Amino acid sequence: MLRRAADGRPLLSGDGIQLALPSWPQGAAELTPGAVLKVLVLATQPQLKLSLQLERQGAAPEGETPARAWQLEQAAMPRLERPQPAAAELAQAWRQALLGRLTQAAAQFQQAGGSHLPGALLQQLPELALAGVRNAAGEPPLPLTLPFWLWGGPALTLSVEDALERESEPELDELDLLLWLTVPGIGAFCLRIRRVAAGVALAFVAEGEVCRALRRRLPEIEAAAERGGGKLTACLIGESMPWSGSAISRHGATGLQAQRLSPLLFAVAAEVAGQLLAGNGVPF
Repeated sequence: MLRRAADGRPLLSGDGIQLALPSWPQGAAELTPGAVLKVLVLATQPQLKLSLQLERQGAAPEGETPARAWQLEQAAMPRLERPQPAAAELAQAWRQALLGRLTQAAAQFQQAGGSHLPGALLQQLPELALAGVRNAAGEPPLPLTLPFWLWGGPALTLSVEDALERESEPELDELDLLLWLTVPGIGAFCLRIRRVAAGVALAFVAEGEVCRALRRRLPEIEAAAERGGGKLTACLIGESMPWSGSAISRHGATGLQAQRLSPLLFAVAAEVAGQLLAGNGVPF
């Protein structure tokens, strides 16, 4: 469906997706708001690229069939790219996807004669849960691997663990968030994000060359973590994990409460990962 934005740009919308065109194709007939358009998908990776299938004004040149006319005009069509979501939207989607995976695992455990399924996990949006549901019967629920933006992008792997060494902060009954990602120009790393009383703490684990690349990006990482909403108390980069945690097992998933998945950790993760990708040529 077509309508005009406040600045005059054509907007396409449908199924909850909105795409803005930089301009209208030269020679194409003007359409009124509400007109139904055909869109050809040209590519989904690394970016979503679309072309509009429009009729040309007037008859095709002599000797040129309508199909041929479309092929000639296709190169001039505007390429549409889905707007990148804000980091806050990403954070919420990742959290919902993890909760969905744990919900599914707990339900399967219950069906197999396990313990009671807490109602808090049944309230998650099923469409987001499906984004990470690929496990076969008996497979541990975590880690969860999914596209970075859920609809595309580099592979992102997420997990949560019970944070150990919390004797000094017993009031923080929250889980650590772990994120695995390969960033072009940097390499593969694992990031553990832990909630602490004064804010959040980060720990990157990678090979030596990747560690050096991450240290060069440290000011950006610190600024991104602050944008996530929590005061950054520590950012450690090394070849071994400085903190320990206890993995959430299939049985343990049935006792997990949704509030233990701190939204703050996902907000920081989305900001930091997005900043690292954006700085290495991956649109974000």
